Amino acid sequence: MKHTHDSRIACRQIPDHWIPFASAAEVRRQVNQLGMTLGPWAEAARAQSGRQALALCVLRGGVFFFSDLLMACPVTVEPAFCRCRSYEANVNGVAAATVEVGLEDPGSIAGRHVLVVDDICDSGRTLEALTRRLEELGAAEVVTAVCVHRIRPDSRHQPRWSAFSHEGPEWFAGYGMEDANHCMNFPGLYLLGTPDEADQSPS
Repeated sequence: MKHTHDSRIACRQIPDHWIPFASAAEVRRQVNQLGMTLGPWAEAARAQSGRQALALCVLRGGVFFFSDLLMACPVTVEPAFCRCRSYEANVNGVAAATVEVGLEDPGSIAGRHVLVVDDICDSGRTLEALTRRLEELGAAEVVTAVCVHRIRPDSRHQPRWSAFSHEGPEWFAGYGMEDANHCMNFPGLYLLGTPDEADQSPS
């Protein structure tokens, strides 16, 4: 195991097969910048509808990114939550047969400008299914923001905003993303490789 020097996780051990992608400080900087970028959209949404925009967090993975992003946004938005599942539990990278979408308050969607916030857009299945469901419920607009946008030619959804992008196939961990249901609460971002790759930087 390797020890990190970040003061927020000074006592945590980083698994040997994790490859650093973005430090906690880099994550905070990018998310804060993105939060400021959302301000004009949130202001325009409020002007058009007379109501503050609805920011919808996709649980569980999006929770840390969602909280930090909304705190950085200079315009008031209303937080809300939904639970989606598109991967099998306790194993990395195995897609479920269908995407499950569970909204806490479907009746609150009609006429709203909705910002969907998730940890990652990979295949785009989750965000595609959730966007379709919100449009069916009468949302005036649905836009998406993710912490990491994995660039794939076969992606079924393109988020409007992302804090980071990556073209490789590696699985992500940290900052809401998990390694077989572990280590979601690490504030940095990591790629999962083999132990021999642990000391290499991503290209």
